[in-house]
Amino acid sequence: MRDLSSRVLSLAAAALIAVPAYAATPNGSTSAAATPEQPNASGSTAQTAAERDFGKFSQDGAKAFAQIDNARLAIFDGQIPKAQQDVQQARALLTKAQSDETVFTKAESELKTPAGTAQRGPANATPSTTRVAWLPIGGTMVIDEDYTANKTKVAGVAKADAQVKQGNTKQALDTLKLHDVNVSFVEQVAPLDATLKSVEQAETLLSQDHYFAANQALKTIDDSVRIDEQDYVAAPNSKTASTQK
Repeated sequence: MRDLSSRVLSLAAAALIAVPAYAATPNGSTSAAATPEQPNASGSTAQTAAERDFGKFSQDGAKAFAQIDNARLAIFDGQIPKAQQDVQQARALLTKAQSDETVFTKAESELKTPAGTAQRGPANATPSTTRVAWLPIGGTMVIDEDYTANKTKVAGVAKADAQVKQGNTKQALDTLKLHDVNVSFVEQVAPLDATLKSVEQAETLLSQDHYFAANQALKTIDDSVRIDEQDYVAAPNSKTASTQK
């Protein structure tokens, strides 16, 4: 696994840990999560990876996974009514997320894994080649180089940090690109249909007092989450999207 925890966050990144925004950090460091994408009025979920905005994830999807975690904890604590409520809320959020414009379609085998990082699941498992709908539920921005020896890039990162602090995240990304700083976004993505099916299964199992089985159904959801690296390659002030997917 890529060692991210040992890197030092820049001042702006450290100040923004609790805020959904980008921040610039060196050589594989990460920032807080990116600004959530708002649902598409058209309700389309047919996006390809190249059409997606850089670093956007589903707000409803992220909330749904928080509810799933809450439900598993409630089951462990014997708080079954709360677990049922959490699962119901997760199902409602995932149903709503089906029309989120951040949903994209590709095969698991097409997901781009950062160098030195492994996907979840059995070590010898073969990724599926069947195209499915994926829901981005979170992620981190990564600077893929040690820029500290280049004064121009250091200045660009400092400027980007200042823009992040002011809430101008898109401008910060353009500043990094303008100063030739290599940026990518590592997303956590979940198979939307399979996730919703497992939540519905857990809801049924809870209603039948099968608590351990319900917890196992929810655990399969966590196990199905994958990562997908999206490179920021667009020119400044243009729509950002990955051309490598």
